Amino acid sequence: MLLKNAPSDVIKAIYDTCFDAVIRIVLQSDDHSEMQNATQCLASFYIRGREEILSWAADSGFTMRSLLDAASRLLDPDLESSGSLFVGSYILQLILHLPLQMAIHIRDLVGALVRRMQSAQIVVLKSSLLLIFARLVHMSLPHVEQFIDMLIGIPAEGYKNSFVYVMSEWTRQQGEIQGAYQIKVTASALALLLSTRHAELNKVNVQGHLKSSAGITTRSKAKLAPDQWTLVPLPVKILALLADTVIEFQEQAMADDEESDWEEIQGGVAESNDSLLYSAADSSFGRTTYDQLEAMAKAYNENEEDGDDDDLLSVSDQLNGINLVNYLGDFFVKFVHGDRQLFDHLCQSLAQAQRDAIQTLLRR
Repeated sequence: MLLKNAPSDVIKAIYDTCFDAVIRIVLQSDDHSEMQNATQCLASFYIRGREEILSWAADSGFTMRSLLDAASRLLDPDLESSGSLFVGSYILQLILHLPLQMAIHIRDLVGALVRRMQSAQIVVLKSSLLLIFARLVHMSLPHVEQFIDMLIGIPAEGYKNSFVYVMSEWTRQQGEIQGAYQIKVTASALALLLSTRHAELNKVNVQGHLKSSAGITTRSKAKLAPDQWTLVPLPVKILALLADTVIEFQEQAMADDEESDWEEIQGGVAESNDSLLYSAADSSFGRTTYDQLEAMAKAYNENEEDGDDDDLLSVSDQLNGINLVNYLGDFFVKFVHGDRQLFDHLCQSLAQAQRDAIQTLLRR
């Protein structure tokens, strides 16, 4: 609270007074609430103070070592998940605000992230760690292939390598990720990964769709026979997830249209049931593709504005300015022009609604 929007001299005074104590809480406390608050406090220090805080201690390397020590404790796979709850945003802000200092630690960081994610018991924690991987994909541009290679070279318990593990988790969790910023970063990162056409992509199979079971599934039957999923190639799954993102935009745009129609009726501009039906059909299907895209982008942006304007995850990240509808549209166009045969092959495995959603963007 004190650090929020404080001028540099106030942040420096608070740093001199309690930075050391906050670090000790993260390193020594077993109280999860204390650790969560201390993690957020440390993030506020370098979000507000940026690289300037690295020169405040008498020992020039003290602050950075302290921040890394805190990250190491929070990423300890043996630490209970609730104690690590805010480590995702903490690490993300370190990468964004101290990129040069963090660059030399990326490989070790990725290994620690994988181990923490494998032991995580809280879905929100896993999602926040996946966001870091997505942001690292963007930071690896224009050499995303090298980031994939790095993941392939890092072991993951129970999996061929960390790339297989991370993509298995990412594609399973993507549909549950919440927040406009988080969706922008993760969806665009998936597009970047697919655009590499890295040979390893085709060697990875991930969770597809739930197999339907015959008859009524009782609790006892569910215990004896847990859910079974199909396996699909990773490129197919990524393309399906991107198509699902577009479908969500379309549904949000249509929902806003219906809400607008309802507001007109409430205002006294009532129509007969038949004329209202035709009006809704015209507004949804009669407009141009350009109008549809504009409505999708508008609906998404309005949804984004409903969030917390002071969200520390997004406030200083340039990726928050992405128009995801346009970004995915450009991606699909480049994909088609780059390898039409591969694109058509992958689309054959998609549902009709997913293919239609992609075609909407290709017809821009």
